[in-house]
Amino acid sequence: MKFLLDSMLGRLSKWLRIMGYDTHYQRSYKLYEIYELKEERIFVSRNRRLVSSIGGIFIENDRVEDQILELKEKLKLRPDPKMWFTRCILCNALLRKAEPEYAEQFVPEYVLIQNRDRIKFCPICNRFYWPGTHRDRMIKKLKELGF
Repeated sequence: MKFLLDSMLGRLSKWLRIMGYDTHYQRSYKLYEIYELKEERIFVSRNRRLVSSIGGIFIENDRVEDQILELKEKLKLRPDPKMWFTRCILCNALLRKAEPEYAEQFVPEYVLIQNRDRIKFCPICNRFYWPGTHRDRMIKKLKELGF
């Protein structure tokens, strides 16, 4: 499943990316951009009028946890845990393994020592990712949500 989220669903886009879903999100759209991108993706919006005119999934809830549960129910989401943490949460690119020699320039020394072969990076925005307490909290939240 690929998603297109409107500008009101930034936090939801982050969580869909965490779960490994290809999720297009930007802070503002022109209507023609939504039409073009919608051809290959499921459009998800908090704008009831827009959804009723062009189609898609309307999200009623404000809280991101409730939005995730709402999408889970409406689309029968079953994300593969093997795909979790494979996308950049900022730009949606697929992450790549970071060679330790490259990563050592950009991550704290303790991270390199603890996660030498588990550091990933985004080839688009050059952000680095590694398993840590933040990731543990995200996994805990996903499990609480029934994934």
